[in-house]
Parts: sequence; structure tokens; C-alpha cells
Amino acid sequence: MLMNAPCVAHHLRRVFALLLVALATTSGANDLDLPDVSLVAAATEAAMPEPSPGEVHEFTGSVATIPCSRWEVLESSDPGLVESACGDYRMYFKRDEQMNLHRVTTAEGKELVRFDPAYPSLQFPLAVGKQWRKAYAGHSLLEDIAWQGDVSCEVADFAKVSVAAGELDAFRIECKDRWKVADAESSVTSTTWYAPELGAVVKSVNYEDPRWNTELKRVSR
Repeated sequence: MLMNAPCVAHHLRRVFALLLVALATTSGANDLDLPDVSLVAAATEAAMPEPSPGEVHEFTGSVATIPCSRWEVLESSDPGLVESACGDYRMYFKRDEQMNLHRVTTAEGKELVRFDPAYPSLQFPLAVGKQWRKAYAGHSLLEDIAWQGDVSCEVADFAKVSVAAGELDAFRIECKDRWKVADAESSVTSTTWYAPELGAVVKSVNYEDPRWNTELKRVSR
């Protein structure tokens, strides 16, 4: 199977990082003039998580503009979806679309927000240097608005991040979302931190629309 340029570059970065790790453990490593690069960041990779029913993620404030902070994974009747509940709200994440957010509803099934395909904020396996781009269609009943979006993301780093839940090792993902509503066009930029040890996004900052900002406060299983 042929790989595109970003995939080739990502593969070469990982091979180079592993080579540096091997060199660093040899007896003469201290004499080597190695580049200034985080070996842990370059060699770390995160597979797609598999949330279990009963897991609870509690955040400081809203999540995806929904005014509810304590979300619990439920048993889902659809094997292709992961369902999470908070009060009268439900979120659905698609397994075959990188565990990204597909829609938000009320407990009775009234749709509030929908992304087709699921909003492409993550793409597994995550690794520093990985890039992706994907178009989607969004609709928010809360704001009575529909739009077309085109998201470009890059995994920029793997390092410590401090959130309400504590200090965690996390991938830092930088994204730009170019959107269009009727004849109006604009873009928003965001940073997301994903912690492999928790299998979850632990912080998100949207620099143009802070209603999408969120930070993990507590996790229980």
C-alpha cells in the first residue's frame, strides 16, 4: 500500500527517534552530537481508546458548548457508538470515525448538535508529527445554524500539561477549522490535549469561541 507524504514523514520520524534511543544507550553516547529532540515525544504512540460503561469524566464547566460537566459512559445498543450521559444530555462518539463526536441529543432523543462525518479532532494512532485534514457538515439546533467545515490538524508535541485533574503526559494537537455559512467564511484555531493514560481529551482551548473550552477535573472508573 502506498503512503502519502505526511505518512512517510511520520514513519521516518519514528524510525529516527528509535535510532536515537538506541544510540543514546550505547557506551559512547555521551560523545555523540545528537539533535535537540524529545526522544519520548518522538517515539510515543497512542492507539484509539475503548471507553468502558461506568467510566466518569468530570470537567470544569461546559463540554462542547453543552452546559453539563459530569459525563458517564453508558451501555450502548449500537456497537458502532459510544454513548455518554450527563443529566438530560447524551453524546455519541463513532468508533469507525476515530472515536470523534458525532452528535449530541437530549435523553428523549431530540438532536441538539450533529457532525457528519464525526468532527475530526482526533486521528489514531496519535504520534508527534502526524497530520490530517477532513471536511464535515455541522448543524446546531441550539443556535439554528448549519455550516460546512474543513479541519486541518497536526500533533505538535507530547509533554506534561497541567489541568484541574493534575499533571498529565499528553499529546498537544493544533487544529484550524475553516467554515462556511451561506456566503460567510471564516476560521477558528484550537489546541487539544489528549492523555493516553486516561484515553481522553483532558483540555481544549478554542481561541475564537471560548464556549468550546473545557478542562478535565476528575476521572473515575
